[in-house]
Amino acid sequence: MKSVAIISCECVPFVKIGGLADVVGALCAKLPGYVDTKVFLPGFKQIIDKYPFEKICECDVAFSQSRVEKAELLKLKHKHDVYLIGNDHYFNRDQLYGEKGIDYPDNLLRFSFFSKAVLECCKKANISVDIFHCNDWQTALVPLYRKLFYNEMSAATVFTIHNLAYQGIFPASQFEFLGLGNEFFTMDQLEFYGDINIMKAGIIHSEKINTVSPTYAKEILTEEFGCRLEGLLKTREKDLTGILNGIDYMVWNPLFDQSIARKYRTRKGKLANKTALQEKFSLPNNEKIAVFGFVGRLVEQKGIDLIVGAVENMRDEEFQFVCLGTGDASYENAMQALAEKYPDKIGVKISFDDALARQIYAGSDFFLMPSRFEPCGLGQLISLKYGTIPIVRSTGGLSDTVKPIDPVKDTGWGIVFSIPATSELERAMWTAIEMYNDVELMERVFTRATSLDFSWNRAIQNYLALYQSALAKP
Repeated sequence: MKSVAIISCECVPFVKIGGLADVVGALCAKLPGYVDTKVFLPGFKQIIDKYPFEKICECDVAFSQSRVEKAELLKLKHKHDVYLIGNDHYFNRDQLYGEKGIDYPDNLLRFSFFSKAVLECCKKANISVDIFHCNDWQTALVPLYRKLFYNEMSAATVFTIHNLAYQGIFPASQFEFLGLGNEFFTMDQLEFYGDINIMKAGIIHSEKINTVSPTYAKEILTEEFGCRLEGLLKTREKDLTGILNGIDYMVWNPLFDQSIARKYRTRKGKLANKTALQEKFSLPNNEKIAVFGFVGRLVEQKGIDLIVGAVENMRDEEFQFVCLGTGDASYENAMQALAEKYPDKIGVKISFDDALARQIYAGSDFFLMPSRFEPCGLGQLISLKYGTIPIVRSTGGLSDTVKPIDPVKDTGWGIVFSIPATSELERAMWTAIEMYNDVELMERVFTRATSLDFSWNRAIQNYLALYQSALAKP
């Protein structure tokens, strides 16, 4: 294996909406130490306007005799090989996927074009690739297009499912936009309960499939977590693995973080950040009160209703809660209503704010992640490095990364509950408040948490092994 091409819609530092960007960015940074690595991204306005680039070539991307699109292959002036697929009509927009919570109506066209354009541009520019590593539904057509239209390429394909809940489902009336014969609109191909399911292309036609934690790889084979694709996934079970994501400790580390009030390596140093966080949210300065933090998307998956219910039910107790995120309007409104109702206890900011997120990781005592499902989760990994104890539901990557605290055996580094219910989260928060009053226990857990290694060094080796297995598959 000489060359890997990572195909994605997000990659830090260039463009980010969620955790996908962090994962792809880490691969982009770490893989070049082992193998020639190229990254292909859509030429989003957010990248084009910020980063210098050079034009490599231009090519026609044909989907039928009546539909031919122009694609520009642009290369960023960056230390790694990062390419953009340029097309102003599809990518020169203020948002990546949609506006005001509504997807762009032509997203099927946009990302089918992107998927085929990557292959066409590689052919036109003579870019050699051994592995195409595709990420999420927006790139799931690449394995199918390679088989059908670029069979001269000997590259194998790997498809990573970052979140099975987002599958790229579109009306059957848009099938003609894919440039495929009707034989691909069948139940054993892309048809899905009368609609088109783009993710099915990646699952069916890739040599290997992986998701982002070992437990989630098992969960998606079940009816509870399979999102109606568990049957198809079971047919590929031998080719499905789970590789736990990592985090970059040069990026997420209280020893180096320029955004926090005080860099630290001890719990005493962490307390200065707690004071700063309380001031940031106009909460009373009191280091004797436990502060619970949340950073993330305000959506059902993240158990936001559980948080709202638990905080409301515990309103008369001594604790503070801070929240940063955006998402469904109903959850945004519910969080803001709590802050308005209990201004001396709860602070909320409806926004995406990287600096404030870091301040919450550094200044909180406990970090809430009561997810209904969680493919991997990065919040708990970040919070552990910052010595902020995660409170999680046992699911997916949270199960793989958070070991329950046992005060008697003096083991573990998180508070874990199993049932996604408000009462269970309340119980976990009560445990946290009691634990916070035990200074010696908090010190020991802080030391264990901050000493853990969830870096990308392990994950990279697993990805290299996955690529080799994809090439070896007949």
